[in-house]
Amino acid sequence: MARTKAARPEQPQEEPNRTPSKVPPTALMKSPPQAQELSHEDRASLKDFLERSDKPFSVTTVNPKKRKRSAADTALRIETDLFVPRLSVAYEIQPATNWDSLKRYKRVAVGNESIALGECILVKHDMSQDDPRIDSLGQWKAKVLEVRALDPEHVYIRVAWLNRPEDLAGGRQPHHGKNELIPTNQLDIIDAMTVNGGLNLFEWDDSNDESPMPGIDEYFWRQTYDYANTKTFSAQKLRKFCRDRKPQNPDEMILQCESPKCRKWMHVDCIVKDAVQRANRGTAREGKAVKIKKRASVASVSLDPTPPATAMAQEGAYTAEFLVRGSPNGPDDTPSEVTQIVVTDAEGEQRTEHVTCLFCREPIEPAISV
Repeated sequence: MARTKAARPEQPQEEPNRTPSKVPPTALMKSPPQAQELSHEDRASLKDFLERSDKPFSVTTVNPKKRKRSAADTALRIETDLFVPRLSVAYEIQPATNWDSLKRYKRVAVGNESIALGECILVKHDMSQDDPRIDSLGQWKAKVLEVRALDPEHVYIRVAWLNRPEDLAGGRQPHHGKNELIPTNQLDIIDAMTVNGGLNLFEWDDSNDESPMPGIDEYFWRQTYDYANTKTFSAQKLRKFCRDRKPQNPDEMILQCESPKCRKWMHVDCIVKDAVQRANRGTAREGKAVKIKKRASVASVSLDPTPPATAMAQEGAYTAEFLVRGSPNGPDDTPSEVTQIVVTDAEGEQRTEHVTCLFCREPIEPAISV
């Protein structure tokens, strides 16, 4: 599946916790239909209400299956623009009258950025550090669903949070990438002054070998989480492979055997673990070329003349290191000249062996002496 960026709708959606701290928006763009013009007295009253609290509005999601029907249900709002249909959710805003009295906008400008409905944002949550550099990993992330304002000093955004794996049930797992996010239907209303800029987010289809891998600094998603109702991840399971039957972490390399009778994908970590186990058993084998699936880019680092290992495993008296031909590939790197495994014993003696497929035992390429 090709990469997709957050949508940029031309018109705002029709009407259907966290408390971040406060980078003021510099411009607003209106989008009809609007709330009725307020009288001077009503405007002053609404402004007073907004300034009495850092968080004047609250959002409560509603599960219609668990709620008794009443006349109040006619006031329920529905949100459907949440990545996948299963996240569509009913919700209520309190106080609804004050929220509906604010004018609606289709985008908001923060600093030099113009952020539209449907796009994703970074949300600042700590005002104690006055550092102009933005650490994207340290920011909250969300999708913009609705923008309303009384004036440029009182601008509010209804959002759906993009959670980190560690924020949800089960926590962060070995297959989760550093920049992996999980879209949810956890709704909130935040002050636009907490927005720290826009965020590019794309969907990665890990079931498709032709799907572009996430770049080293790119944020992506491949699962969703129904926070409001079922507390479950999306029904589509992550693709599992290799001998350990685990999903792929896009921060780590995997390999595919090119033997027509095999074609299986393997974790590099599993390959070096296998090598060091065989070394301890004294049964190192040789093996055929594999296709290497790498990230879209590799970080540039300062290296010693000897290329660093892509993966390493240690067991008993042996250490096994996995080197990939042409990697690392930064401008100051010394890339490996061949794909191979280097096995070191307790006395420091080294030998090389071909990388082998864990399933058919076909080799990668001839090793060179160390």
